Amino acid sequence: MFIPTQAAAMQQLGEFLPRAGQAYTSNRNYDYGPDRRDNVSQLSPWLRIRLLPEWTVLSAVLHKHSASAASKFIDEVCWRTYWKGWLETHPAVWDDYQQQLEIDLAQQSKNSIYWAVLQAKSHIDCLNLWTNELITTGYLHNHARMWFASIWIHTLKLPWTLGAAFFHQHLLDGDAASNTLSWRWVAGLHTAGKMYLARAENIKKFTAGRICTTAQLATDAVQPNSHSTQPLPVALKKTNTAPSSGRIGLLLGEDDLSAADWLPQQANICSVAGLIPKIAYSAHGISDRVYQFRWACLQQALPDINRIFSEVSAVVTWAIEQQVQAVCLAEPSVGLWNQVTPQLRAALSSHNIQLVSIRSDYDQHFYPAAHSGFFRFKKAIPALLERL
Repeated sequence: MFIPTQAAAMQQLGEFLPRAGQAYTSNRNYDYGPDRRDNVSQLSPWLRIRLLPEWTVLSAVLHKHSASAASKFIDEVCWRTYWKGWLETHPAVWDDYQQQLEIDLAQQSKNSIYWAVLQAKSHIDCLNLWTNELITTGYLHNHARMWFASIWIHTLKLPWTLGAAFFHQHLLDGDAASNTLSWRWVAGLHTAGKMYLARAENIKKFTAGRICTTAQLATDAVQPNSHSTQPLPVALKKTNTAPSSGRIGLLLGEDDLSAADWLPQQANICSVAGLIPKIAYSAHGISDRVYQFRWACLQQALPDINRIFSEVSAVVTWAIEQQVQAVCLAEPSVGLWNQVTPQLRAALSSHNIQLVSIRSDYDQHFYPAAHSGFFRFKKAIPALLERL
């Protein structure tokens, strides 16, 4: 379904653009099945790694539609940014999730219901359908993701952490922020007093009668546990600036492949390499499909395959060989790189090479507004659109 090339991403964007206005607003919530996705953009796998950056998509949409006509689609693009910015100012949520995940994995290791869902052998037909689709395609319609999460949490009463991990492992567009926080929202942990309950009639309606489940779905939500306490936001980390002199290397991480375009405008880059940290992907159980998709996309941004690395040690060797004094990296989001970045910084520092993480202008504009709710965050959108 998703070809790991920039050409494929641009083609998909071009085909979707005429439908980004009223057509999207009217039909975006319908899941017609994997063979009919023309009511949604399906750009998220490329957006996730910025082989197709948000600003490119938003600019293209505004050349075709007014901001008011395409407001729903613009909001959807910005939701991903909001989630990322929110987690940057609430990083403890990711750490708490990881700690709770370990506990829940141990406690549920022999739970037959849990394993049945993972194998698409549960007693709920639609859940099995979505499990198969997720594993075989790496994608689910957003509405199906909500239904799945609701049934997992409120009907089957499985820990939300395990469901979030399952999605994170298989979604081509999965990232720590959007995935983790969406599952927390369905569970009632993100916004006090708000959770999501899937209903059979809603599933039937928004699948256009394609799915008519007879399963008894929960009518009462599982109440959030003691982990529902909302943490206070912390100050957003200050962004660095690129060194003004010396030999500078550019390291592309899979969080932001667009850095190949904007970072060289800030520094005199003498050499470029890429890193997709295999150890981090393995630690989180990320599927090989997801890893290979992102690796292939990195090749699009960095055609020299001999400079695409999977280990920190290989990056250090490259930096030494290129005799760089600093390595610039687009700031990785909270999530997979949490342990990688400190390890990389320490390894480079031992050879007197500085690691400089730089935040994109887009993130720099939006992140400070993402510390609270989305509707407050929306106030930052018009100012950005004016700059596109």
